[in-house]
Amino acid sequence: MPLSTITDIRDIVIIVAGLLSVIALVVMILATIVVGFLSFRLLRAARKTFQEGVPPLLESAQETVKSVKGTAEYLGDSAAEPVIRAYATASRIQRMFDVLSGNFRQRGS
Repeated sequence: MPLSTITDIRDIVIIVAGLLSVIALVVMILATIVVGFLSFRLLRAARKTFQEGVPPLLESAQETVKSVKGTAEYLGDSAAEPVIRAYATASRIQRMFDVLSGNFRQRGS
């Protein structure tokens, strides 16, 4: 094979590699632009969602907390207090029978 043919093939390979490099660079630049644009739109949509969606959610959570607090207060007043009184009365009656039967101990001993 003559030397000029090999150099011609080498030159063609170098030109093709250069063109492919330029094409790859253009594709990467376009991909970067597309990813940046989509990221900007996603960020804008997320901000809109947080501005429109979070305040009603917080209001709903505050209403739930108030409801739970009211329920706990109601249960404390209507359920726990009578049970405590019943146990206190039973304890007094038991203590009275212990005193009357002479089978009592001083408290704390």
